[in-house]
Amino acid sequence: MLEHDFFIAERQIGAGNSPYVIAEIGSNFDQSMDTACALIDVAADCSCDAVKFQLFKADALYPGGGEMYDTFKSIELDAGWLHALKAYSSERGLHFLVSAFDKGSVKALCDVGVPAFKVASSELTNFSLLHQIAASGMPLILATGMCDMVDVEEAVAVCEGAGNHNVALLQCGSMYPLPAEMVNLNVMKTFKNRFKCPVGFSDHTLGVYASIASAALGASVIEKHITLDKKSKGPDHFYALEPHELKALVEGIHESYMSLGSFSKNLLPEERKVGRRDGLYAAHDIAKGDIITANDVVVRRPALGLRGRYLTQVVGAKASNDITKDQPMDWSDIEF
Repeated sequence: MLEHDFFIAERQIGAGNSPYVIAEIGSNFDQSMDTACALIDVAADCSCDAVKFQLFKADALYPGGGEMYDTFKSIELDAGWLHALKAYSSERGLHFLVSAFDKGSVKALCDVGVPAFKVASSELTNFSLLHQIAASGMPLILATGMCDMVDVEEAVAVCEGAGNHNVALLQCGSMYPLPAEMVNLNVMKTFKNRFKCPVGFSDHTLGVYASIASAALGASVIEKHITLDKKSKGPDHFYALEPHELKALVEGIHESYMSLGSFSKNLLPEERKVGRRDGLYAAHDIAKGDIITANDVVVRRPALGLRGRYLTQVVGAKASNDITKDQPMDWSDIEF
């Protein structure tokens, strides 16, 4: 069985913790270290928790060459940059995450010491690779685009078979961009009910609303692509967020999460001060040990202590404390 929550480095992931926000840089660093660092700066300035890159070899993914080979070759991350990128991410207070697409990349990331592994949707059914990643012992974040429920069940079984139970499942749709009517955030509830693990959302929509809604529905992990300029050349820029949009997204996610609040319906402290509700007050000084009579109590607003509805219970009870005139009465003042 998967864990209800787990830690990525010092950060707890799961229900009761604010959403873990990943700024997906992916290929949008345009094979430039300066651009990569600038995007890390954006993520840090916008209060994200982590940045994420992708590590793959076009030669391994498309050994026969062709158009897809050319595309992936043009957006490869130089594995020699990993240590520098991780160090700069740490300097800016961010976790450094990378999706691995081949076994050599997994080994390179283990050597660098990433705090967790993100598994891309395209690799969730690559059980040999998934088993190697899970066997690393690092926490796992699995995107579930391109998957049906059987695929997810099997992927979880692979992770558990490798002895790794620290898994978060992200609802995801592998369309770029993803239309709102195909987001299906309710799948997070399905994952939560079935696997009892942290759930979240990998967002490929054009806006910020789906991610903010996911926070309100209990997403523990939220991932969104970022860019310096949507008009830049490359496959992932046009649907990514620019810096000002990322700032609005992170603020919206955390405000949405904070808005969830308590499961208990009670008067708020400020409502007690101004609410048009009757309360019980001492009509005059009442000594400890006195039997409270109807003449000892006055009903007026606001209800800072006991509500007016409790008048009949208070009359005939004994004062357990000295109660001064005009003091709101409380249960701690009453002895039955």
